[in-house]
Amino acid sequence: MFGPGLLAVVTASASLVLGQARWLENQVDTRICQWQQLRATVLRDTVYLDGGNLYWQPTYADGATGEGVTDNNPLGLIYTLNFSTPFNTTQNISAILGTLETGGGDINARAPNYEDGALLGNHEEFFLYGGLLPKSNKAVNPPGDSVLCYEKYSYGVSANFESNFRPKPLGTDTTRYIAYGGAASAPSENLAWYFSGLRSPSGRDIYTAPGTNKTFAAIDVSNRLITLDMKRQRFETFTNHTLDPGIPGRANPELVWVPVGKRGILVALGGVVYPDFIEATKKSSNETASRSESPGFMSTIDIYDVDSGKWYRQTTSGGPDQTTRGCAVVARAQDGSSFNIYYYGGYDGLHLAEPYSDDVWVLSLPSFTWIKLASGAADGRAGHKCVMPYPDQMLVIGGYPSVPLGCLRETIRVFSLSSGEWLDRYDPAVYSNYTVPSAVHEKIGGSGTGGATATTPSPSWGATELAGIFAAQYPMSKITTYYPYASVGPTNNTNPNVPPPPAQDQGGGLPSYLPPVLGAVLGLVFLTMVAVLVLLWRRRRLLRGGTASEAGTEDTNGHRITSWLRGQPSEVKAPTVTTTSPSDYSPPMSTANVDSTSTPQRSIIAEIMGREVQMPAELPDNPPPAELHDNPLSTSSATTRASLNNPNLSPTTHQTDHVATTTSARPSPYPSPPPIPQNDNDDESPIFYRPDSDALGRGTTTSATTSPTTVPATTSSSPIRPRDNKVLSGISNLSERDRVHLRQISDTTVSSVTTAPGGGMGGGGNGNGNEREQRVLSGVSALSAAGGGGVGSIVESPAVVSPPTATAGPGEYGGGDYLSARPLLGQQQQQQQQQQQAGQQSPLRRSVFSEDINGIGPQGGGPGGQV
Repeated sequence: MFGPGLLAVVTASASLVLGQARWLENQVDTRICQWQQLRATVLRDTVYLDGGNLYWQPTYADGATGEGVTDNNPLGLIYTLNFSTPFNTTQNISAILGTLETGGGDINARAPNYEDGALLGNHEEFFLYGGLLPKSNKAVNPPGDSVLCYEKYSYGVSANFESNFRPKPLGTDTTRYIAYGGAASAPSENLAWYFSGLRSPSGRDIYTAPGTNKTFAAIDVSNRLITLDMKRQRFETFTNHTLDPGIPGRANPELVWVPVGKRGILVALGGVVYPDFIEATKKSSNETASRSESPGFMSTIDIYDVDSGKWYRQTTSGGPDQTTRGCAVVARAQDGSSFNIYYYGGYDGLHLAEPYSDDVWVLSLPSFTWIKLASGAADGRAGHKCVMPYPDQMLVIGGYPSVPLGCLRETIRVFSLSSGEWLDRYDPAVYSNYTVPSAVHEKIGGSGTGGATATTPSPSWGATELAGIFAAQYPMSKITTYYPYASVGPTNNTNPNVPPPPAQDQGGGLPSYLPPVLGAVLGLVFLTMVAVLVLLWRRRRLLRGGTASEAGTEDTNGHRITSWLRGQPSEVKAPTVTTTSPSDYSPPMSTANVDSTSTPQRSIIAEIMGREVQMPAELPDNPPPAELHDNPLSTSSATTRASLNNPNLSPTTHQTDHVATTTSARPSPYPSPPPIPQNDNDDESPIFYRPDSDALGRGTTTSATTSPTTVPATTSSSPIRPRDNKVLSGISNLSERDRVHLRQISDTTVSSVTTAPGGGMGGGGNGNGNEREQRVLSGVSALSAAGGGGVGSIVESPAVVSPPTATAGPGEYGGGDYLSARPLLGQQQQQQQQQQQAGQQSPLRRSVFSEDINGIGPQGGGPGGQV
């Protein structure tokens, strides 16, 4: 159910916290005791530590500590140390190390735990090369012609790159069966090398404890230089070069790359022959030969020019005795006048039990002068690795002391390359440029920033070509740096210079998962609201942009009123078609007003000022038929007009429009509404409806005492349904925009002028007394109407504008438009004559285009009244 990979990941997570993979009984803590022959490399801001023989020191429940115990890294872990992590050198370093799971160890044979060997790489990837395997029957050994590569960063592969391990073939002439050599990497050149070392007599697997069987023991010296070319990721190549006859092979030398010449040089330091650590007895097989040959690896330095591929040898002065299993780094003076190789620790390769070196030596190039920079015996070690997080600092990681199973006091040591002193802590926030130590520039001249005066070895160059290589400056622009590093302190950091981490939240407040959940929910709600608003807006736009509207919804009358207000001529009337049902009706479209066809308006029966509208009429006794929506209209009976002008009607009684209902060949432009219901009692007055009621019908005007009246029409007549004295005025179908405009006309901008009362409807006959009312809207439109006989009083009511008459009125000039801008000169002269006869001038009064007629004029014999 669970594969080995998952088990490895889970166990790796546990080992990150616990350090030691296998704990003993009553054990409560662990720390690194020693780390023999590990291998290391740096990718940008992190050092990777792999393999070696790692010993853990247990701490028990009673506080006692035990001897170092090795577990042979059963999970095949690679440990990591990020340069952003500060630490104290005496603390438990296992608390700040990270892990990288290879899928190897005892679980998978592709990456067992190698001792010695090297990690060869650049700034983006590294290869696990060489080393010795522990003798074990638990897993099959990996193939000898392939190694494992870890790709951390991409520098030429596809965009879907992921960090991972992959196998890499070595080629036909290169194998992994080698150990105890010297390794170096030059990331700026995408090159890495493995120099000399030891192999087995069989040329196959080599083990850490071969016993008496020499077939699998690393005892034969290798005279090879392995070069790894990493210019193209996933197309890397390994090549095997034979060393020149004058370049002797050795065990555990140090190899460093120095930025000198066109592509840099390799410098091999130290190493020994016939070392004691390769023997089962831990005694050198030929100590005499070792003492004779090994010191020369420090006094005469082997140099390899990368650009030409040639080897050179150069003598030095004042150097240490033979040394192996030390570590080395290179620091360049700021002006490039000197290159100082720092070599720390190691031992002579002959006496495992004697104290190891705790000295720091500096080999300064190009003078090839040795200077002992620091000395001590407190914590000497061998089999360790050195890296440079900053130009002025060196970290010494791991190793082991001379005391068998003894533990190192400091798993990682920090050395200042500028001052030549050991430090008790590492802080990524504290660094500076490299300065040449005083002990060094006293020997080579110059100062801390450079200016070395000793630029040639003593007594002379070993080869003139070597002098030319040092004279050529390396293009330093090819070297990439990744410092400074942001300081990130661990939770148990003991570095006093690093601020403590923020206090942990002990409860209360919102759960950590709540903000993202709320954000997601609110985001969905917001998106839903936006979608709904967009849909509603599109629906409204589609409704407005339609070219045809439903029956009865187009505001044709509103556009006609607008044209009257603007003084425009009446548009051409559309042909009249008899309408039999609402579905047959198609609203007439104006040809004179673009708005009437491009923007349909809703038609609403007028209900002005929030109450029932009284719509009085001001017509002569015998008014001409009015035209309402292209239909000739007939006048009402005398009884009907009397009911309209009856002053005894209550203020709440609904008044009908002043325009009489007609019988015409032309149908009404509106669908015929249902008949208006009547009271059950025939003696009572009919039921009255609001002007906007759908119950209003169209038909012949009837009266309680007279029969319907008609007006001769030019077209064939057709019966019109009765409406019970209710007609629709053109003002009732004004558009919403025009009705709002009429409602908001200021009293100060509209006035009316009334004349004296005309003849009454009583004794004096018809009494065609003339009354004229003149109104001015915004100083433009003149409004007039012919007064009827017997008008007693005029009361102001909500704004209702009566439509123009369709036929000529009495007099010479006939009926005119209410809202026309044309002057009605004849009617004005007639009005002035009537005013002179009456001997009075009508006062100004305010009006909003409509009046309620509540009496019959005294001159007509009806009830008296005053305007």
